[in-house]
Amino acid sequence: MKPFPKLHLWLILPFVLTLIGFSHYWTGFSEATFQWHLHGLSATAWYIILIAQPWIYHNRPIHVHRKVGMIGILLAGIVIASALSVIKGNLLQPEQSPLFEVRYSLSLLDFMFITGFMVSVVAAIWNAKNTPVHARWMISTVFWVLSPATTRLSFIPLGMIYQPKEFSDFPFSWADVLTWNQALIVLVLVFLIIRDYQKEKKIYFSYVLVAISQLSAILILTGLKDSAWLISVLNKLFDL
Repeated sequence: MKPFPKLHLWLILPFVLTLIGFSHYWTGFSEATFQWHLHGLSATAWYIILIAQPWIYHNRPIHVHRKVGMIGILLAGIVIASALSVIKGNLLQPEQSPLFEVRYSLSLLDFMFITGFMVSVVAAIWNAKNTPVHARWMISTVFWVLSPATTRLSFIPLGMIYQPKEFSDFPFSWADVLTWNQALIVLVLVFLIIRDYQKEKKIYFSYVLVAISQLSAILILTGLKDSAWLISVLNKLFDL
């Protein structure tokens, strides 16, 4: 029996959460920059293919799955390249931005997440003939890009509850909300790791890598903040 027969249905949930989390992009579509359009549209198209691929694998000939996968690889490359451009843009945001004081540590997290996303895509391609490993590397890509969306999503109900006039009026900082989201993502990953071990007596490195990285993200944001050395490193990396 082929694994993950209902995976496409489960993948719809993070896709919807991501769309809602980045609703400001869609509502301000005409005002977004080219780099945001390239990133937003390529990421959306990639996500749709990610959802479709498990269904195609179970219901269509394998060569269809492989051909669609090639399109997915191309889109993943665009997502990665455009994400780096968006990160550079975030480093240049004005002082009026509510995230100005932590823009470097947040950009480091974004850089780390998109790098992890790239590693998972490459590892999935490398293990294309090993279906269980390949599938889990592809699933792990979701968790690399999930927290930027869910963190933004969290501020929607918080805004309804506290109704702040300014972002600074929230009783919770961006770091607080991101920490909660990171912790929830880690809990989901731990659940998947335990379930795999119960069923197969295996622990898949793809999940472990994401879980460790999500935990380290909390320490980076709360510990590093915008340290002088971090500012220097990212300025050199992005030629600022």
